[in-house]
Amino acid sequence: MKTDATSSLCGDFMLAVYLDGQGRVPGYGTGLDFGLSGAMLMELALDGFIHTVDGYIVAVRGAQPQDRALGEVLARIRSSRKPRTASEWVRALSVGAHKRLSAGLIAEGVLVRTPSRLPLPTGWARRYDVLRSERRDAVVRSLGGAADSSERLAALAALASACGAASDGREWSESEALPRSMSPACAQILTAVAACAGLAAFSSWT
Repeated sequence: MKTDATSSLCGDFMLAVYLDGQGRVPGYGTGLDFGLSGAMLMELALDGFIHTVDGYIVAVRGAQPQDRALGEVLARIRSSRKPRTASEWVRALSVGAHKRLSAGLIAEGVLVRTPSRLPLPTGWARRYDVLRSERRDAVVRSLGGAADSSERLAALAALASACGAASDGREWSESEALPRSMSPACAQILTAVAACAGLAAFSSWT
């Protein structure tokens, strides 16, 4: 079980997939907030802090992740009065997910919040400047070859695909997007992200 802060699946997702080229936070209809919450759950699962029992997300007792945002998510899962499925946690944790993750990236000197907001077709978007663009650029470049790369990069690419943000533009396909070695917990989280993102996109069209 990993307890250090070297892994950053959710941070990489925010930098390379969630924020657009101008550092803007996307609207609800993109479904990317579900990708963020899914990334946090996926990182906890990859590091051994959570697993699934009878379809429900269960927290492992003991160690605590060093990352503050992940620690808060784990504490919330542990303190839940009733068990919840991956889909329920993906939806619940998506609210304010980008604010929790951006706080850590700002503390690390990766992001800085800009005082002004840029206009979007449907409103105004919170905006960040990426101070360490080399990290974002490296993740973006590596996503194209994620299938033959590390477990975390494969998970990152699968999350992007589940949100309809794959670099190759292909639509989500569960059979193609789920790496064979992915744990049941990660597979359920990924499927939940795809379902939630798809519903958000459908709602924005109607």
